[in-house]
Amino acid sequence: MSGKQRKLKNLLIAPRFQIRLCLYYAISGCVFLGVAVAFAMQRLLEVQSLMNANPVMDFAVQSRVNQLMFETVQFSLFGFVAYIAFTSAFALIISHRIAGPVVAIVAFIDALKNGNYTLTRQLRPNDELKEIMSGLHELAEQLRGKENN
Repeated sequence: MSGKQRKLKNLLIAPRFQIRLCLYYAISGCVFLGVAVAFAMQRLLEVQSLMNANPVMDFAVQSRVNQLMFETVQFSLFGFVAYIAFTSAFALIISHRIAGPVVAIVAFIDALKNGNYTLTRQLRPNDELKEIMSGLHELAEQLRGKENN
């Protein structure tokens, strides 16, 4: 495994935050898709009862329509599971992009509090909190200058 690839154990940097964010995404997705599936099921049951009450339709047509309704339900459930999986993976990635820099920034602040003004921490090139880290580096320079004077 190369140095640039992430290890699976490093995926959860701040487990409580990341798992909670994943659960928020998953629960909101469950509610949204549950309502959609319930609405679709209600309509499909209504269509089924209308077809069963209509004596003009022959058995082959009714069987085909029932099969199509079953496939619709299967597709809805598959969409639900796929949505939850995608949303959870997305939440994990987003939380990792947030939690990773936060952990580095907190460690850098702890070093500053302990009087270590020479430590430098770099964030990944695409991290969103690089401005905060560069501000902390400037603060460390100022503190180092004051300590030397």
